[in-house]
Amino acid sequence: INMTMKGVNGHLVDDNIHPNAHSSTSRARATQEIMEGPHHHHHEHQHQRTPLTPSERESRKRMKREAKALKKAERERQKLEHTMRLDKRPEVRMAAKISRNSDTLSLNSSDAPSASVTSSNDAGLECVNQNMIVTNKQTSEKDPRANRVVSLMDMSLEEFSLSSSISSSVLPSSIVELDLSHNSLSEIPGLSQLKNLVSLDIRRNEFRSLPQSLTQLPFLTNLNASRNHLRPSAEFMVLLTKPPLPSLQTLDLTFNKKIFTKSLSDLLTCSLPTVAIYITVTSPPPPGAYVGDSPGERDPTLLRSQLEPFTTLQLRNRLVETFGHEPYSNYGAPPAGRAEVMALLLKEYEKQIIGPERKLVRSLGTPVPPPVLESVRNELEAWSDRYDKFQERPMIKASKYMVLRSPTEAEEKMIKLGSRRAHSAIRKYQQNLSLWAAAKAAMATVDNDFANAFTGLAVTKGFVGSPHIDTTNIGPFWGLSIGDFADGTGGVRVELDPQTVCEVNTKNRLGKIDGRFPHFVAPYDEGKTRYSLIFYLTEGEIQSKTTAVFGDVIDY
Repeated sequence: INMTMKGVNGHLVDDNIHPNAHSSTSRARATQEIMEGPHHHHHEHQHQRTPLTPSERESRKRMKREAKALKKAERERQKLEHTMRLDKRPEVRMAAKISRNSDTLSLNSSDAPSASVTSSNDAGLECVNQNMIVTNKQTSEKDPRANRVVSLMDMSLEEFSLSSSISSSVLPSSIVELDLSHNSLSEIPGLSQLKNLVSLDIRRNEFRSLPQSLTQLPFLTNLNASRNHLRPSAEFMVLLTKPPLPSLQTLDLTFNKKIFTKSLSDLLTCSLPTVAIYITVTSPPPPGAYVGDSPGERDPTLLRSQLEPFTTLQLRNRLVETFGHEPYSNYGAPPAGRAEVMALLLKEYEKQIIGPERKLVRSLGTPVPPPVLESVRNELEAWSDRYDKFQERPMIKASKYMVLRSPTEAEEKMIKLGSRRAHSAIRKYQQNLSLWAAAKAAMATVDNDFANAFTGLAVTKGFVGSPHIDTTNIGPFWGLSIGDFADGTGGVRVELDPQTVCEVNTKNRLGKIDGRFPHFVAPYDEGKTRYSLIFYLTEGEIQSKTTAVFGDVIDY
């Protein structure tokens, strides 16, 4: 029988170890040997050990403490190295480098009496007024000619000068890297003095043109001018290409709103074949950025079509605010492009929406008196007969589309601009004076103040779908539709919130909607006639966006 016993101090006693222990006596003897043996030897060792002297005990404790401290220091070093190598935020990498360089010594300078320099095997550090960060790239920290990296990132600078922004102990010719990113600068006086500058970072500033003194920096290799207000002017092209900057290898122009065309990217690439050029191309849109070339080409029943009017930034914000994604960091890697953002957003909607569409609610507009409606109908039919083809907004799907301006607005534009468009607007208004009067009378039955205030009137026939945002409107609009299309169809649908769309009934009714939210015409029988009038404001004080629909919302 195999038996296992647990004895004193947890020692195991197994009969298999003692093959002769078949009787209770032999088993007891074996158990006693196992139980007593370790204690016996333990006492023997105790009698043989030489006692340590107090100095030896202290020395042993000290060695243990030093070993423990070394292990802790090694763990911290590995952590900092990991941060400097992998963290995408420049300020975090710099802070890690500062922490790693722990041997400090005092340095007196006229600019910063309390500044300090830290030294290590490969880099020294100087902090001036705790704002500027200068890193030596050579081992001699006291050498004013040593190669230095100067960082003034995110200092809320509106002006820059070598004398006030950089310590007098730093020679301009010693600076090889200069980081001025995340400020509000529009020029860099004295830049030409940095004769040995290799890298210049001016991203996220207010530059409208590149500094002309770049041509005086013979060793400039990397230029990051991302997220400014640069324009592709003749001076811009001459500075970069006539002749090219001699040492330039990398040029980052991403996210400059006016530098966005593929033709410009191709021109710079051809003119600077040895330079890696980065431009955010949005014209023509990259593959997957949009579906359809215009709102009129998109299927209004599809969720993606209803989301297309949003900017890429608005789509990113929806991922964060509605679906809990991590926000984009201004200090990290560039954000994902529109195609990727849209794909992520559609996946999030697929997880939460039951069925192919978002929730649909309705709102009833305010009825217009029949006699007034009849007058408007007659004027619209006469307008349609006057113009065989008239489409002033080709991006919208409509058989006819005309924009009438109020005489006040047209005259103001003519006085300010003296343009042909202003003269054309006045001429159109005069040709359609009776239509304007009938529309204004209809508007007055619901909102007399707005009837005297609206500056634009969109007159349409056969308006279909076309999800869009009215970017020039300064406030809500009123919409009215007339025709033989079925009741309960052909209203104006507008996004009420990220999960809800509201359809406003505008047939023979006036509905108030904020067109600065995505909206489109609801489906109706396109074989029927549908006229519409949109009353809107483009002049005056901008009204804040509050809600997409004004009026009671019915959930059914």
